Formats: sequence, structure tokens, C-alpha cells
Amino acid sequence: MSDEFDDIQAIFFEECAEGLTTAEQGLSAMQAGDVSAEVIAGVFRAVHSIKGGAGAFGHADLTAFAHKFENVLDEVRGGKIPPSPGVVKVMLSAFDILTDHVESAKGLAPRPVDQAALAALEQVLANKGADDGGPVAAPAAAAEVPAGEADAFGFVPMAVSLDDFDAPAELPAADAAWIVTFKPSRAALANAGEPLLIIRELESLGGEVVAVDTSTVPPLRDLDPEDAYLTWTLRVPGEVAESDISDCFDFVAPDSIVEVRRDEAAAAPLAEAAPAADEFGFVPVSAGIEDFAAEMQRVVETIAAASPAIGSVETPAIAPKAGSEAQQTIRVDLGKLDLLLNLVGELVIRNSILADRLSPADRQRVELPELARLTRQIQDNVMSLRAQPIKQAFSRVPRMLRDLSVETGKQILLETVGETTEVDKGVIEKIGDPLTHMIRNAADHGLESAEERIAAGKDPAGTIKLSAEQRGARIFVRVQDDGRGINREKVRAKAVERGIISGDAQLSNEEIDQLICAPGFSTADTISNISGRGVGMDVVRSNVEALGGRVEIHSVPGEGTTFTMILPLTLAILDGMIVRLAGQRFVLPLAHVLETVQPEPGQVKRTSPDSEVIDMRGEYVPVKRATEIFGLNDDRAIEDSLVVIVENEGSGKVGLVVDTIDDRREVVIKSLDQNLHPIRGLGGATILGDGSIALILDIEALVASTNRFTPKGLAA
Repeated sequence: MSDEFDDIQAIFFEECAEGLTTAEQGLSAMQAGDVSAEVIAGVFRAVHSIKGGAGAFGHADLTAFAHKFENVLDEVRGGKIPPSPGVVKVMLSAFDILTDHVESAKGLAPRPVDQAALAALEQVLANKGADDGGPVAAPAAAAEVPAGEADAFGFVPMAVSLDDFDAPAELPAADAAWIVTFKPSRAALANAGEPLLIIRELESLGGEVVAVDTSTVPPLRDLDPEDAYLTWTLRVPGEVAESDISDCFDFVAPDSIVEVRRDEAAAAPLAEAAPAADEFGFVPVSAGIEDFAAEMQRVVETIAAASPAIGSVETPAIAPKAGSEAQQTIRVDLGKLDLLLNLVGELVIRNSILADRLSPADRQRVELPELARLTRQIQDNVMSLRAQPIKQAFSRVPRMLRDLSVETGKQILLETVGETTEVDKGVIEKIGDPLTHMIRNAADHGLESAEERIAAGKDPAGTIKLSAEQRGARIFVRVQDDGRGINREKVRAKAVERGIISGDAQLSNEEIDQLICAPGFSTADTISNISGRGVGMDVVRSNVEALGGRVEIHSVPGEGTTFTMILPLTLAILDGMIVRLAGQRFVLPLAHVLETVQPEPGQVKRTSPDSEVIDMRGEYVPVKRATEIFGLNDDRAIEDSLVVIVENEGSGKVGLVVDTIDDRREVVIKSLDQNLHPIRGLGGATILGDGSIALILDIEALVASTNRFTPKGLAA
């Protein structure tokens, strides 16, 4: 039973992570000035859901803190506390403590010290958000009420106008109680949706159970202990907001029945002693309530007959609308998805084997193209199951920057682009540490202080831009700052001092930039909580290369630095062109290919001992020989080879020289780092139809490199 409990609690913590992401996005939006009702309600619902789940699993500290946080949000949502910058700042601090409480409930961190945060929330509640910490000032209108002198007995005479008696006094009407009907889903107990938790939450609002319908309970021999059969009817005080009642049902399944209505029968006695009107419209005081009700019924019937379009009005309930289907989700272990994905990859390989062994006529006869299309559709759908928006990895950055801004004393703004880019869940989980180190590096080393920025003619607040995009089978995640850029002279001097390079080493700007990723390298003069130990960017490169990716650095002194993580998908099927280099077969991704050219004599010209270009209709395109890049021996003349024109964002068009093109085929990418190690210039490997292995070329790395790759794939 404990294993089942742990599994259910794991689901709760996953929902906590989603709720924290939603809450942080909403609070960040409020900090930026968006205090719309929708944003505030989204934060409230997220904290409310965390509180409800924490209570169900007995996390008392988390429940108590979330409850206090929720109270403040409820007041802000109801307009009783204005969402001023000071209030939002308190809520952001409370969110940080709430996140720590969740980590503590997981057993990953000690219980956080939350007394200061609780006191700040209490202060906001007590002051109704007043920034000065004092009581809210009385309305100005109160000062306009004339006041007389008190007489000897202490009474104050008042001026009274007879106009005050023109209209009858309005007595405050007592709100009729709410009648709540709740029939849980039959599978509620099986899905850990204990109905009594909801009943207790309604009781905490002052509700009481007035009836329980047991008519659907089957005989004992047919009773399933995991099914829910009862229907509860509760009466909740009328002063409770309907939204608070609705919030109690956040976790119920879509097929549950929930109805909330006013108790009109209880409200009827308020009209007691109201008699019926006579023919002149006067109401005799001797008439009883029955006569008045009968007269009102007659009036309603008369109006309905005169206007058939007027029908009965019913109080709306929060039960699901008929005909509308609520989105349903299911949580699946990632290991099962990995297995399914590998099986789909094997299916593609078997399809390739069939294509190699069958004649063109036989392929059509057995509908091999149709099989390939269906296999591709299955693979795309399985990949979409693992895909998650990268905003899950980005969500921790705002809090990190708030802390870094306080520690460094710098003003830091954050821009995010491409948060909806979908990335494999395994990649999202593994880029957290590299992303953290790059953000901290940009805040500490990249951005200048406000004084330095003003002196340089910049805005005093520095900007860090976080972006993500997918191109082909690669994910590009960038951290860009508009700071001082890399001080290459200082980097080189530090590298020589630490013995990383020799004093007479000749390095390009790009190679100097890459030195900051060397183990133990740091340009910090002192060790702080942020940097100085030389373990930051080294971790970035090693972690990214462990994923089969690479890190690129681009810096302009005085303008800023951009770190780019180029990450592969863990497994994908891509359209590839099978080419030969020195007699060996490689796969060239078709996503990068523009055209293929058979060079004519003189079309390829050498501009220096190490560089060549090809004349493409008056446009000169650089040419790279893939055999030379990989150190393969090949003395084939350029006229006997083919030039494949490829394109990438960094280098534009480049001609890649290959021997021949064998075929076009869908191939399965298998990662090299699982059994070997990352090799620049290679994006993975695949199994061809004849069972042989072909390496997949990484076009981005090939065309961006000016150096020969060694067989061991040493990165620059």
C-alpha cells in the first residue's frame, strides 16, 4: 500500500511543479504591470491547488504556509487589497518560500525559515496592502459629514431633511444559503480522489451536510470498494462567495456532478406579511402571504403569455456542460515511452531492410511506401508524447535573477523567446544545471554595474535574453547579454597563468573565447557565492557534450556575449541522403541541402592554400572537402566528385565535397555518446538496410569549423 501511496504522492509533486510554474509566470506578469483579474486568478488557483494536495498528504508546514499565501491572494483577487508593487514584492518572496516548502516536502531540502515571510503576509492582510504599513486611511467622504457640538448629556444634534423620508429605508438583505449537490465520479476512489476531503473543505467554509443519497449503493455482493456511490447535499452560508465553493472542486473528475444554487425556499420567508394588491394597486395589510404569492404568480403568467420568448431562468451550476468534453490526461512512466520509441526505430530499420531486398515492383505490391508513411506517423506521435514546452526549464530563471540582482547589486531585466518550443523531456531535465551556470555567468561577468553602463552610454538596467528554437533535429538554446563582452586579453593572461595554454600559443578570438570552458578556469578576482571557483562553464560544456551537443560562444567587446547550447534530439527519424566519402557511407541530413552540383573544369577555384570556392551562377560559395575534415585519404579529382550545397545560419551557404550519392532514405538517429563519446562533426549513427552502420554528418559543426577534426573528435 505504501508503494501505491508514494506513486500517488509523486503525481502530486508533479502537479506542484506545474502549479509553481503557473504561479511564477503570473507573479512575474504582475511585477511587469499586468494585474488583470485573469492573471491574479491563475496565481490564486495554483497556490490553492498546492494547498489542497498538501493537506491531503499531511504536509502540515506546506499547507499552513500556502493557506496564509492563499489568503492574501484571495484578498487581492477580491479587490480588497490593491496589487501594488510592494504587495507583489511580498508575494514574490512568499513564492520563493513556498517553492522551498515543496522541496522540503519532497525530502530534498530542510524545512525553510518562513517566519519573516509569514509576518510580511500578515502585515499585508492587516494593512490591506498599505505601503506605509499603517492602517488604511478612512474614505475622504467621511470628512464631509457635518458634526454639531455635543450637549450636556453627550448627544450631538443633527440636521435632518424631510427629503430623507421620500423613499423607504433599504434594509440589508440576508443572502440565501447555498445548496451544494455533489456526486463524485464512480472512479474517484480508484484515482485517489477521496470525496470526503472535499466535504471537509466545504465544512471548513461553514457548510453542513443536510442529506446523503444512498439509493445507488448496490447489494453487498455487487459492491466495489473502489467505486463512489453516494451523493451529498450540503448547505453553505450565503455570505460565502460562489467562487470559493467552486474552488473546492478543482480536483474532481470531469464526469462528477456538481451543482451550486441558492436556497430560494429559505429566502421566501423574508417576504412574509406582504399582502396582495387591490384593483387600485394598494396592498391591504390584512392580506396574507398566500394571497400575495398567488397575485405574483398571476402577474408572471400574464407577462409570459404576452411575451412567449421569456422563459424560466435557472441558476447556473458548475457541472460540465452537456456536449462539451473536458481534456483528459494520463501520466506514463518515461521508461515505457523510451521503449516504445526504440521499437518504432527498429520498425523503421526493418522497413529499410525490406526496401533494400525487394525490387521496385515488389515494393509497390506489398505497399511498402504506405507502411513507411504509417511508421513515420507513429514515430511523430510517440515523439510528441515526450515533448514538453521548454518553459519548464525557463521557469526557474526569474527567481534566480531576482536573487542574483540582490547579490550583485545590478539591475537585471529578463527577456524570453520561444518558451513554447517543444523539447524532449529528458533534455529539459538535463539542461537545468548548464542553464543555471550560463545565467549566473552572464549576471556576474557579463553585465556591468549601473554606473559602468551609464558611463558607457547604456541603459542602467542590463538585459539577459533567453531564447529557444528547433531547427531540424537540433535544439538551439541561447543566453545572450548586452554587457561588456569577453575581455580576451584577461582571459588569455589567466589561461597562461593557470598553465592551460603556453605563453607563445597562437589562438584565434573564437579559441580564446572557448578557454572560459576549460576546467578550473575563472576570471573572477575573488571567490563569491556566484563565481570564482572555475567550475561553472566547464560544467556547461561537459553536460551539453554528454547530451551529444556542443556549446558555441560569440562575443563582441562592449556589446555583449551569446552562449548557445546546440542539443540533439535523443532519438529521431530524419530524411537523409546517403553519400560516400573515401568509399565509406555517411548520412547527410536533407534539411540542410539546397542543391547538388557536378563541378565543371575551372568551376572550383583555390583562393589560398587552405581554401576553395565554387562559382554558382556568379556567386562564389566556400567549398570544404569532407574527406580532409575527417582526415580520410582521398586523391579524387574535384571534377570526379559532387559538391552538395548546404546552408546553416552561422556560415550561410557552403559547398561540401563528397564522392557520390547512393540513395535517399529515412534513417533512425542513434546517439554516439551512450557507447562512445561526443564527436564534433558527427550527429550520431544509424543502421542501414543491409545491417551496416553509417555515421550521420553534423552539418552545423562541419561548415562552422576551420580546423581538421581528429579521429577522437577533440572539440575546439
